[in-house]
Amino acid sequence: MPEKSPVGFASFAIAIPLYRVFDYDLAVNAPVQAGLRYRLPFGQGSKTGILLSTQDATDISPERIKTATECLDDAPVLSEHMIALARWLAEYYLQPPGEVLFQCLPGYLRNAKRIKPTQVKYWYALPVAADLRARLRKRSPRQYELLVAIEQAPDGLNAAQLKAINAGWHSPVRALETRQAIKWGRSKPAVTSPVRQPAPVLSQEQSQVYTELNSRLGRFSVHLLDGVTGSGKTEVYFRLIQNQLEQQRQVIYLVPEIGLTTQLIERVKQRFGEQFVSSHSGLTDWQRFQAWDRFRRGEANIMLGTRSCLFSQCDRLGLIVIDEEHDSSYRQEDGIRYHARDVAIKRAQMLDIPIVLGSATPSLESLNNCQREHYYLYRLLHRPTAYAPPRLRLIDTRQVKLVSGCSPVVLERIGRHLSQGGQVLVYLNRRGYAPVVMCHECGWQANCRQCDSRLTLHQSVSQMLCHHCGYAQGLPAVCPECGQGDIKHYGIGTEQLEQGLKQRFSQFPVIRIDRDSVTSRDEFAQRIGKLQKGEPCLLIGTQMIAKGHDYPGITLSVILDADQALFSASYRASERLVQTAFQVGGRSGRGDREGEALIQTRFPEHPLMQALVNSHYRDIADSILQERKMLGFPPYSRVVIFRADALSLDQAMARLEQIGQYLQASVQKRGVKCIGPIPALMTRRIGRYRAQLCLMSNNIQQLRGVLREAMPAIKKIPSTHSVKWVIDVDAFDL
Repeated sequence: MPEKSPVGFASFAIAIPLYRVFDYDLAVNAPVQAGLRYRLPFGQGSKTGILLSTQDATDISPERIKTATECLDDAPVLSEHMIALARWLAEYYLQPPGEVLFQCLPGYLRNAKRIKPTQVKYWYALPVAADLRARLRKRSPRQYELLVAIEQAPDGLNAAQLKAINAGWHSPVRALETRQAIKWGRSKPAVTSPVRQPAPVLSQEQSQVYTELNSRLGRFSVHLLDGVTGSGKTEVYFRLIQNQLEQQRQVIYLVPEIGLTTQLIERVKQRFGEQFVSSHSGLTDWQRFQAWDRFRRGEANIMLGTRSCLFSQCDRLGLIVIDEEHDSSYRQEDGIRYHARDVAIKRAQMLDIPIVLGSATPSLESLNNCQREHYYLYRLLHRPTAYAPPRLRLIDTRQVKLVSGCSPVVLERIGRHLSQGGQVLVYLNRRGYAPVVMCHECGWQANCRQCDSRLTLHQSVSQMLCHHCGYAQGLPAVCPECGQGDIKHYGIGTEQLEQGLKQRFSQFPVIRIDRDSVTSRDEFAQRIGKLQKGEPCLLIGTQMIAKGHDYPGITLSVILDADQALFSASYRASERLVQTAFQVGGRSGRGDREGEALIQTRFPEHPLMQALVNSHYRDIADSILQERKMLGFPPYSRVVIFRADALSLDQAMARLEQIGQYLQASVQKRGVKCIGPIPALMTRRIGRYRAQLCLMSNNIQQLRGVLREAMPAIKKIPSTHSVKWVIDVDAFDL
């Protein structure tokens, strides 16, 4: 047995769903520094743990205490600041501390892998004889394309950059090396490289906002940039980022979706050279670790990416920017549940640095915080181009025969814009061919065997699929209930829409972007790149195309089937509809031609539809806020939901009843509203039954008081395979 360490005992965080840390004895000469990873004996095997603190004593009996002997790191992988942030996140969102701490690490470091040097390989151009150049140009276009790109990059190109130029870059690069046209090295471009692309001249409105905002960036403060689509918010971000770089500070720049990074990465690269790294789910664990490590070591000054980039470490962080701050993608709904926007604000507060939130359709939470003067508010009301964002126009589809989901008016407008050289965006937030498959004789419907949901017909793969669990079933030849062969499909998805528009406008390209047609960022970039040519075409898709993109060739935006939001059970449905309508409508008219935006509806007289065409987003948002205030809904109240899923509904309800018993006394004493337990709206999902218990209060202190009193007992209730439970603080939906 190893000799006892003179420092005593150490507490470690382990990524398991228990609300506790674990004490170990340390071997003599073992490194003692918070943030180091150790391989720890655990049960019959071992687990990776993060050292948090040391102490002289432990409650563990001597015969049960184990010794931590193997340190995996030469230096801490988590800084003191990141450990403090993780502790706050675990405490506020009531999540297991070990799982939270490991969430702050890139996936590559969440097990026992040791850190490898992350020097990146760069290829540089060598002098090339004229005859070889001519031969390559004529006979080896792929080699020639890559050679020219490398020659134009004085700092060289790495593997990721070469892949962006040509996905099959390996073979031609090896051939160029053999021809001694290029060589590779391990050096990196300097992070202080000058601005590559000159900054455009700011409009008077942009200049005023930038000057006012920049003057307040000396300490912690939250700034909301509310700018109409196409008003130039990104350029304001770039000016603020450049200001930080000139002060030798680093910046975290978050966007909500992987697709949004494609165009933005190119803009950042043109503007700031190679002093940035990007990270998102489309990269491998090793690639994400390389980006994280370069940013941590100060070899890159800008970290650009999605939600998890919030946990990127560095020593000189000076600013956090969150674009499209209203987007629900910033909310993590599985595993560790948190809202990246709110955690980012806490991180900025802990570091005493500013944070900038931006959106054309700010969240109601952020607008409420502006009204309460917790955030600074800035408005960009105009586009720097000649035309303002188009006003939305309703297309009444009552008593109108739709062709491929489109009314005659919409089809006529699409044809006119295409014939005039414009590009058209058609938004339909439903993938597949048709959402309903049923028997015309007896009414049988194709439903998922594992979920309370219908199967969606996907004609391209000749199957019916569940969009919740992935269950697949072939299209039956006859009805399984009555044996008749009259099986029909109803409704329309993006697949059917694409097919119909290709037939109708066969002379124009039709580009479909959804999760079925696009599976990677590179594939997204290839499809969306066709729009950048500026030639007339049709772009159709789901919410992947609804936000964050800037394509000046689009002159018409169309929203199909918006009515489903009018009758949704979610209290956030109206907010989402309004945000989507203004985001999609704002994609058009960004170039040198006026834009048009249409919404098809069977309920044109509905108050919300009338508001869309007669009011600005802020006016509608203020109206929704007043409704929420009257109802006592967020952001005027806080919501905590206990969710359970089990092999039967009775088991899920029983577990929540048990939790409710621990809450009962404190809830009654503090006047907190308790709803449930009740079955979830979709009760059965992926073969398990779900229920929920909801706490609501307009007094956050009273609500936190209930949790503070009840959670010590609730945390001891185990989650098992039969019955699992989680807690969702500041739940996004009821």
